[in-house]
Amino acid sequence: MQSNNDELIQMGNLLKKVRLSKMLTQEELAKLSNISQATIVKYENGLRSISKKSDKVLSEVLGVDSFIKHLDEKNWQILIDLKKYQCINNFSREELSKQLDIEISLLNKFLNKSRPLSKNAVQKITQLLTNDGKEILMDIKQDDGSFKLPIVDKIAMGGRIQEIRKNRGESLEKFGKNFTRPAGKNVVTRWEKGINIPDIERLMNVAYLGKVTVPYLLYGDTFSKMLKNGNKVSKFEKLDPFRMGLRLRKIRRDYRLEREDFGKFFSPPITKWSMDRYENGKDIPNTDRIIQYAYIGKVSLEFLIYGI
Repeated sequence: MQSNNDELIQMGNLLKKVRLSKMLTQEELAKLSNISQATIVKYENGLRSISKKSDKVLSEVLGVDSFIKHLDEKNWQILIDLKKYQCINNFSREELSKQLDIEISLLNKFLNKSRPLSKNAVQKITQLLTNDGKEILMDIKQDDGSFKLPIVDKIAMGGRIQEIRKNRGESLEKFGKNFTRPAGKNVVTRWEKGINIPDIERLMNVAYLGKVTVPYLLYGDTFSKMLKNGNKVSKFEKLDPFRMGLRLRKIRRDYRLEREDFGKFFSPPITKWSMDRYENGKDIPNTDRIIQYAYIGKVSLEFLIYGI
């Protein structure tokens, strides 16, 4: 409850600051807004939350955007985080309802945005999404039970690519000719030295040649099982941006979210404009985003990229 009290105090302080900047007394503001002076006193002292109706009136009278807009945005982000948590733990809404101790009918209204979050709901959701003060939303669980976020060690990745090439007994030039889009000697060299990361299509090719997974190439053994296993690629496939875009769109629609809201699932967030280009096959997400798409969508890279 402390956080809620702090927010009320912050809103009250802001209201008082704006009122004084307009050189108005509480009595004068009460007359202009048709809100009782006693209520304004409670608002400014952080004893009462400003209702949406009062916020609209006070904002118009004092010439500001809103006194509670940041709370609406914060609450929507809480719902986004809750949906991430539900996805990662593969909970049904009924299971999520039990975890939160919120009736399923009420939870559905919150998630469908047909009813604003109550203070009690915000508190329960925040407690669920917090583990000793540490957020666990997008952590990836491994076989040893640990939770970590993968970071690409480019030097180590380059070493794994080089090992695959040498095990095949191929020169840099010959190795680069194996791909659906051939890579020159200098390009392969930059991969092996950890200067650049191959695009997702070429990473799939390298994984096929080395009989390993893309997560293994990027992150090593620790995260080799972070994505769902897919069908084995029997031959090199060429990426079709349009068809892949349709699969990216389906992942988003399964969450029943608009592009702007779904983009907040990613780190860093994807803009509505970029997501529109991905879904319409006009652009291909970078490797990090492709990995996140597969993880969030609970699909294999083979399916996401090739549809198999």
